[in-house]
Amino acid sequence: MATEEKHPCVDLNTKYPDVVVKVGKVIFGETYRKEKNKQHIKKKQKENISQAACALLNSGGGLIEAEIENEGYNEGDGLGKDIEDSFTELIPSQMFADYFESIKQNSKLLIFVKSWRIEVSSSSDISSSSRICSQKTGLYQRCGTSVKLMNSSVAAQFFKRKKECSRRRSDETQQGAERAVLNGFEEEHDSIENIFNVQHLTHGEKLNFSESTRVDYKEFASADNLNIIQKDIEDKLPKYISAFANTQGGYLFFGVDDERKVVGCRKENVTANQLLRIVERGRQKVQHVFHFCSSRPELIVVPKILNVRDNQGNLYGYVCAVKIKPFCCAVFLHNPDSWIVKDDRFERLMAKDWMDLMTTPDPEISNLAEVLKTVLSLSGASPLSKPVFSNKGLTCLSDLRKALFPVYSNKIIYTPENLTKGLFSEYPGLENLMNEQMEELQASQGLLIFSRSWAVDIGLPENQQVVCDALLIAAGKHPTLYTVTQKDCSANMFEYARQTARALKQKLVNVGGYTQRVCVIPHLLQLGTNEEGNTELGLQVKYPASYTVSQKDMPKLLDSLVIILLGFRSFLSDSLGCEFFNLLTIKQYEILSKDLHKCRKLFIYGLPGTGKTIVALKIIEKIRHMFRCQSDEILYICENAPLKTFVSEKGICQSVTRVTFMKNNFEKVKHIVVDEAQNFREEDGCWYRKAECITQSHNEPGVFWIFLDYLQTSHPFVSGLPPARQHDPVESLTQVVRNSTDIYDIIKKQMERIVQDKKLGNVPYERLKNLLSEATCGHDVSGDYTIKRNLNMNEIANYVARQCFSYLQKGYSEKEIAILFSTNDDKKKYEHIIKIGMRKYRLNPVFQEADEIQGKRIILDSIRRFSGLERSIVFGVNPVSTQDKISDNLLLCVASRANLHLHLLFEKIPSGYSGVV
Repeated sequence: MATEEKHPCVDLNTKYPDVVVKVGKVIFGETYRKEKNKQHIKKKQKENISQAACALLNSGGGLIEAEIENEGYNEGDGLGKDIEDSFTELIPSQMFADYFESIKQNSKLLIFVKSWRIEVSSSSDISSSSRICSQKTGLYQRCGTSVKLMNSSVAAQFFKRKKECSRRRSDETQQGAERAVLNGFEEEHDSIENIFNVQHLTHGEKLNFSESTRVDYKEFASADNLNIIQKDIEDKLPKYISAFANTQGGYLFFGVDDERKVVGCRKENVTANQLLRIVERGRQKVQHVFHFCSSRPELIVVPKILNVRDNQGNLYGYVCAVKIKPFCCAVFLHNPDSWIVKDDRFERLMAKDWMDLMTTPDPEISNLAEVLKTVLSLSGASPLSKPVFSNKGLTCLSDLRKALFPVYSNKIIYTPENLTKGLFSEYPGLENLMNEQMEELQASQGLLIFSRSWAVDIGLPENQQVVCDALLIAAGKHPTLYTVTQKDCSANMFEYARQTARALKQKLVNVGGYTQRVCVIPHLLQLGTNEEGNTELGLQVKYPASYTVSQKDMPKLLDSLVIILLGFRSFLSDSLGCEFFNLLTIKQYEILSKDLHKCRKLFIYGLPGTGKTIVALKIIEKIRHMFRCQSDEILYICENAPLKTFVSEKGICQSVTRVTFMKNNFEKVKHIVVDEAQNFREEDGCWYRKAECITQSHNEPGVFWIFLDYLQTSHPFVSGLPPARQHDPVESLTQVVRNSTDIYDIIKKQMERIVQDKKLGNVPYERLKNLLSEATCGHDVSGDYTIKRNLNMNEIANYVARQCFSYLQKGYSEKEIAILFSTNDDKKKYEHIIKIGMRKYRLNPVFQEADEIQGKRIILDSIRRFSGLERSIVFGVNPVSTQDKISDNLLLCVASRANLHLHLLFEKIPSGYSGVV
């Protein structure tokens, strides 16, 4: 019996490369399930399987494993109609075969579940528009004279309507918002309200209005038992509160029969105060009330006890009337019956989390639409997917896929070419071993994608016993992950391969947005032998043929793989208030793909706007996974405090400024990443020697990567960097991805001027000249820049105020604007008069400094302190240094901070100034 009553549980220790939910013993087959015996057990079994299916649909798919209880069952008997019906309560019935497939394996039945996706349809049928799947939503509504539980798709449409109403009311006060919801209801039901407000009713009288969407009658469940009356009201009332509040409001009368006749409850059996207390207890059971709107009015439930008199005018008893006002947002009776797999846990979603998932929209990028294009939308994606964007004009997803994963007819391509050649040279016998595996696929179309570690590529710890991993994606084959070891082909290594394959499959669905059936089969190989290891370590389950990759779906699967490998959490995520991903450029990806075991030290030259900080953060994540580091074992060093704060908030490493680095000891640190190194100084000692010593002080040398851009040097002092001839090895980033084409043009001219004038010593100008010859703007996004000369302070302040007002009127937000000055003294001098100028436009600005880069206000700070950061709109106020040697560099610094709109505003230009203006 204990096994039969077993609840679903996640088992990640099976030999399946998938999320497996075990449901215990189940009776299968229509004939067996229709038998009269064990009905309560069969009901529990059905509930368990339905919960498991719901969780897998919502979590990227997987397998349900059930032990077959009834001997003699075969697959031809089916699952059983009640089980199949429970599945079609989760998804539309016509989609059953798309999402579920079963295989009998010995005494077990495996049910393969594909991840749910939002089905986009132009038809009037909205049944497939739900973001996630649920057994029950916990939301009720009135349908005519009935109370109906909303299913997931109806709830999705309900939320959509409610949010639209909420947006229409967003500018109203709370009182006004409540009036907007309630007035129509009150005006249409004066007659009902009159009854609600009468002093008494007469026993046996017939009310003059029928049951409707807004009116319902219920007789008391008992004439003489208070406990039964109490239980009946407390059971029924919460459901009616949810239904009326979620529809148009309404009245519920206890003590009136279906013929509209007043019957009441005798005064000898219940008092008026007892009825009021019972109603209050019923009302308190409705605890899940959620808002979309800003006004946030309360749920209003008004009980009233109406006296019932007999024909002689004597008190007979009572009618209990309850008025429920329409609610602006959503009222749940209970938490939804909706499930999800989280790590290794099987969890029920609480109402708040469920509603967040159901109502998550694609980010509003109206102002950024000129910059971004959608690569992966939430429409048509799996429930856990995040949207993915790339900069307009950059290489599109299909072109990135073709560049990384070229596919040719009737041929298995080994890729990437350089890594493959390196591995074959480093490990004799590897090429023959892989060729043997591919021998039967010579006429197939597909790819064998090599990696030093696919585990590290997808964010798992590295296993140093692994020579390499190779992912096979070929038409007509199940995707297969070959894990090659040099010595160990044990159960432990198979477990590593299985976990990597399972995580990769989940990433393809939940990150890459792949919506077809998919699996990744682990295959363990040992170098130096023709054997594949103990065959018992192989996969013991056969995936259905539908899980093979079709030639038609191969591009979609490879697109998902590109998103996994090139996706990074965008800086704009915080600006838009939601998480989404952008895509790396091919060159950024190539740098990040370096083998850190061999490339411990690297200098990365990056032109302004080429994404140096993005690559720095990504390499820190890779260090964590590859070397199994704690965050305090990796140190990020930069020059300015705001950038340090920005990186600290990521929580992936220690983050300090160069000054703090020189003051403190970092005994736990093994790896160091230096950003904006051109602006470091030696005034507190040789930071470079200290960093190098730290990374060399352990048994195994650590990673020491240095990112720099001499063109953005903001001081004429010694930087502490070794001479450029000692920068080895070196990589470079020359494709500008941050700035619009118009701003790129001004940046390019300024970079050329800096290289031509050669004002600073110890700068490798010839190397910079070569970099400039390779410089490109990676997109065709247009923007604009404005240059104003010979202005006084008031003119500059008024210009800034007028332009900010104009941008805000166009829909930009304050957090997209930065006003930057040459020095902190200039910032203090201008702050007050800019505020005065803004107040003329009825703006009441509260400025923030660059340290609060994640805030929602206009940034007001110095150019130097904003280094490494960016905004859509940048004002550079008098960007001229008192030190002539760096004036051109300072102008380049401020110009490169702007994504779309740049304003350069100058007081009187110093004589001899050679800047772009």
